[in-house]
Amino acid sequence: MSQFSNANVWLSDLSDMDVEGIVGQIEKTGIFCAQDFLSQEDLDRMKTFVSTSLTRAGKESVSLGSSQLAGSGLEELAEMPKFKALFSRLYTAALKRPAPDVTFYQILRCLTGKTVANHSLMFHYDSYVITALLPVEIPAVGKRGDFLLIPNTRTIRWSYLRNLADKAVIDNRLMQGYLRKRASSPSMQRVSMVPGNLYLFWGYRTIHTNEPVDEGAVRATALFHYADPHAGSFVKRSLRRA
Repeated sequence: MSQFSNANVWLSDLSDMDVEGIVGQIEKTGIFCAQDFLSQEDLDRMKTFVSTSLTRAGKESVSLGSSQLAGSGLEELAEMPKFKALFSRLYTAALKRPAPDVTFYQILRCLTGKTVANHSLMFHYDSYVITALLPVEIPAVGKRGDFLLIPNTRTIRWSYLRNLADKAVIDNRLMQGYLRKRASSPSMQRVSMVPGNLYLFWGYRTIHTNEPVDEGAVRATALFHYADPHAGSFVKRSLRRA
């Protein structure tokens, strides 16, 4: 069983002032990075899980949800009290309101092979307030699948219909084409991720995506999404039933 020694030390040392500082940095720069969040032992275990998962998928891209992560170590991290507390503390510090129970929507995205292009340069807003991005495997050469973002371009839309309107603006061919043309410009923030670091940003408020990697390379990232502002929306439930 993974001990998450590095993560435990960092999380244990976080004061309320530190949490406020993380919030301030995300507001100012769009993203916060906790370096060496994972130990090499934790990282190696996750990389082995990625390799096995890709072999099962025929060496093509695959996305795995919470129920498919047993044995990776990621399911253990998601249940770690100090890790869960980080998200509720960030939520309260940023939104100045009580945090909902911490239940993560988890995804492990493993990009490789000929299907890489189908999962890259798709700009979007997340449905959850806080997103944590944990790189497990990043190519050392060639196309590295850099993380691209335009941070904090909207506020929390407490109305689900306003949220849908925002997403409709982004999720159309013209806007996607425009954003892809901006991908290499200085106006687009670029993060070259390091495996084992933890990256935190406001996924709900930030337009973001990833660049592709070469077909023979692997880009594996774990995502922890927290706090859906529309979890109790009658409109959302009605539309999903339709």
